[in-house]
Amino acid sequence: MAKMSHEGDVRSAILNAFRPGAAMDLPSQFAGRKDEIESLVDTLYVDGTCPIIYGDRGLGKTSLALQIERIALGDTELLDELGPSDRVLPTENRFTTFSFPCSDGVASKDDLLQRLINTAAGFDAHSTIPNLAESRKLTTRIKLKLYEREVQETYASGRTTREFERLSIEEKFQITANHVVEKTNSRVLFIIDELDRMKDTRGLASVVKNMSSRDIKFLLVGVGQSVSTLLHDHASLERTLIQIPVWVMRDDDSASIITKAELALRQAKVQITFSQAAVDMIVEAAGGFPWFVHTIAQEALKLTFEADRAEVPETDVKRAIGRLSSKKYGQQFYDLYQAAVGNSRQREIVLRLFAKWLDADLPTSDLYPLAHDLGVANPALLAKQLMAHQYGRVLVRPPYAAASLFRFTNAMFKRYSNLRNSVYEGVKSEVDRVWNRHFKTLKSD
Repeated sequence: MAKMSHEGDVRSAILNAFRPGAAMDLPSQFAGRKDEIESLVDTLYVDGTCPIIYGDRGLGKTSLALQIERIALGDTELLDELGPSDRVLPTENRFTTFSFPCSDGVASKDDLLQRLINTAAGFDAHSTIPNLAESRKLTTRIKLKLYEREVQETYASGRTTREFERLSIEEKFQITANHVVEKTNSRVLFIIDELDRMKDTRGLASVVKNMSSRDIKFLLVGVGQSVSTLLHDHASLERTLIQIPVWVMRDDDSASIITKAELALRQAKVQITFSQAAVDMIVEAAGGFPWFVHTIAQEALKLTFEADRAEVPETDVKRAIGRLSSKKYGQQFYDLYQAAVGNSRQREIVLRLFAKWLDADLPTSDLYPLAHDLGVANPALLAKQLMAHQYGRVLVRPPYAAASLFRFTNAMFKRYSNLRNSVYEGVKSEVDRVWNRHFKTLKSD
C-alpha cells in the first residue's frame, strides 16, 4: 500500500509540474515578468492611479494580476525572490482586495458594478495570506455584498431603506467601497479581469477616475492590442491610467518556467530533469507564450516518465510538439484550425504562410508571391475567407491600417498554426521549403 501511495504521489507530481489550464496563483509557480511586477507594485504606492494590464491571449495576464493581489495583501514571497524587497508594502499601506472576472453576460458599466457588489469575492487584509495549503479557499474570502447589507442597515436605522434603493448603482458602489475602507481600516483594491468580454465599457473610465484615491484603487486586465480596444472612453482617465503592456516572454523567462517545475519535482522526490537541448527546443517552439511552454513540457515530461528515463531528451519534446495536432491538446485551437482549413488545401497554404510571419501585421505584398510560388491562384480570396465566421474569423484587418495588411485575431492561434502538423499531406513541408528558400535568397542578396 505504501508503494502504491508513493507511485500515486509521483504521478501527481508529474501531472502537476506544469499547469497549462490554470493561472499561476502561487509565487512558487510564477516565472519571469520582473519588470511588469515592479511597475505594478509601484502603482500600488501612487494614490489615484489605475493600472491596466493588457496584451494578447495566453501571455499570463491573469497570473500577473493574481501575484499583484497577493503583494497588495502583504505577501512578500515573490518580491523576495525577484529582488525588489524594498517594494514590500508596509502594514498601513496594504489592501483588502476584491477580484471579479467579467463574462460575456456583463453588458454595461452598471451591470459590472452590480455584479461586483453581488458576486465579487475578496481577501480580507487582516486574515492570513493564502499559502500553498489554503490558497483560494472560500474560508479566507469575503463578499462585497455583505458590506452592502451593512450599508443598507445603516440607512434603515438613520433614514429609510427606500432612500438607499433610490440611489444610482454608482452611488451604491461608492458608498459600499467607502464602508469597506472604514470597516477594515485598510485600502481597497478592485481587480476587474477579462475586461475585453464586457460588451460596452462606456462610462467605466469615468467611474474609475472619480473613485480612484488613496483608499480605493482599480486594476483592470484584458485582452487587447491597446487600451483603446478595452475602454471606449479611456481618454477621460488621462493621467490616472498607467498602462502595463504584456508582451511575449523573453527566452530566459520562458526557460524559468521549466526551472521552477524541476524544483517542484525535486521537492516531490521525482528525479527527472530536462536536458538543455530539450529546454531550448521548448522555448523556441513556445515563441514567448507560457501556455505552449506548459503544454509541450508537460507532455514531454509524461513521455519521459513513462519511458522510465531520468532526463527529458529532444526526441520527447519533438513528439510532444507533434501531438499539438491532436484534438486532446488545445481543443479550441484544433477546432479553429479545422474550421479555417475546411476542405481547401490552398487555404491551408495561405494560413500557414501567414502564421510564419514574425510580426503581428501581415503584409500581403510579401506573402502573396510566396502563395503563388506554391500554386495558389487567388490568395487574396482565400485570405478574405479567413476573415469570415464560416472559417473561424482567424484573420482581421488592423484598425486604421492599410487594406494590404492582416493580423491574426488570436496571436496564440497564430503560434499554434505554425507549430502543428498540416491537415493536407505535404503542406507543412512545402510551405517551409518555399519560405526557407525565399528568405535564404533575401539574406544572400
